[in-house]
Amino acid sequence: MTFSIIATDPLTGAVGVCQGTGSIALASRCPQLSGGVAVTSQWHSDWRLGMRALELGRSGMDPRLILAALSETDPLFSYRQLGIVLDDGRVAAHTGDFEGGQRYAGHRVGTGYAALGNGIVGPDVLDALAETFESLVDVAFEERLMRSLEAGLAAGGEGRTHVSSSLITTVRGERRPRIDIRVDIAPEGADSIRELRRIFDVYGPLMEYYSDYWLEHPEVDGDEWLAMGSPRSASRQLVG
Repeated sequence: MTFSIIATDPLTGAVGVCQGTGSIALASRCPQLSGGVAVTSQWHSDWRLGMRALELGRSGMDPRLILAALSETDPLFSYRQLGIVLDDGRVAAHTGDFEGGQRYAGHRVGTGYAALGNGIVGPDVLDALAETFESLVDVAFEERLMRSLEAGLAAGGEGRTHVSSSLITTVRGERRPRIDIRVDIAPEGADSIRELRRIFDVYGPLMEYYSDYWLEHPEVDGDEWLAMGSPRSASRQLVG
């Protein structure tokens, strides 16, 4: 029971997933990102399926063909919801036809993104995810994903308090994500998506500082880096 936006950013080449759910530790089970590919495996999530989709995506296989290949080998494919996006903009999504007494399940695919949800209050949640993402073309990619998830929450989400959420983005050729933040279990009475926003507002402005600049500039703290105009370094964490 999860809703997600999975997308690529043509300006930076980043791919990312931002999602929330009513169960614990979503980020340990659903998203897989590496090498210019982002995958989410949800509903009856299976990290093995996500890893297989990631492997095929890194080989350059079209996401639609990846879904077709997975459907041939996974006996529980009707229980799955999957989204796959490549950094060249190719994207595909699948929502199984299993009916198990859940609320609405479905997906929307647009240019360079997919909005997916299961166990949500209705299609308005997907519409909010998709329309918000489409409308924010001039907004930084991570902020764009975060606002899209918040729009899904405002549209009703799962109709309950969401327990865990995550925002992860990465760029081909880098050894670590640009950002990888998560709420595994929200504090009692709090919604994990609002908690994710709180964390993002603090960490987001510094994500390139921690992923790049501070590795070679131990004398410069985050506030000083921001005051300097957020410079980049010739980072050693880039794959040669």
